[in-house]
Amino acid sequence: MKHVRMTMATIFVVTFSLAAQPKLVVSSELIELGTIYSGMSKPAEIKLTNAGEDVLKITHVQSSCGCTTVKQPKSELAPGESDVIKVEFNSTGFRGPATKYVYITSNDPVKPQTSVKLTVEIKEELEPVTKNNVLWLGSVQLGKSVTETISFRNVSDKQISVTGIAIKNDGISVTYTPKRLKPSEELKLTITVNQKKEGYVNEEIFIETDSKNQPRVPVRVSVMGVKPG
Repeated sequence: MKHVRMTMATIFVVTFSLAAQPKLVVSSELIELGTIYSGMSKPAEIKLTNAGEDVLKITHVQSSCGCTTVKQPKSELAPGESDVIKVEFNSTGFRGPATKYVYITSNDPVKPQTSVKLTVEIKEELEPVTKNNVLWLGSVQLGKSVTETISFRNVSDKQISVTGIAIKNDGISVTYTPKRLKPSEELKLTITVNQKKEGYVNEEIFIETDSKNQPRVPVRVSVMGVKPG
């Protein structure tokens, strides 16, 4: 009988140990961001809850793409405690439907990694004619200049006026025509880069418009700076 009582006690301890585990529950494994225009960012939140009986440890949170930033939650959640991961998707460089993921790694013994899917539809009013708003200029010697053009078409049903070009890098200059675009009309940008940095350089400029839907149209300019000789 004494042996039986010890066995039952052991079973009780093991059962209790298995029950006292953390359990990660997310508010949703699918977040639909809806429709946004290219160049805009869209925020979202993922609520995390520890539905278990032991401390939940969040060891790692990352997104599947640099276009999606995540703000790290608390590293530990007590039983019943919740916290929020703030997420922001940047649509620059994307068009049409896009799917991204946020991966959450924890000490949940049943499901150590949880993924949350983000879906979004990106629209444009000024669409690059080549379907690519990244302008690759190739290799350019330091101190030299290179000039290329890129065109955008007004795919909306209204007139759009270009009010300016936003440039952070003083080594880049842009001219454009025309200033007013009727539906289906094209905007031509002539971009000149005076290469000052060695290595791969990725700059971003914005076409500023009077459109309420797409007031800033992003254009990425990429170049490889090389030493002479």
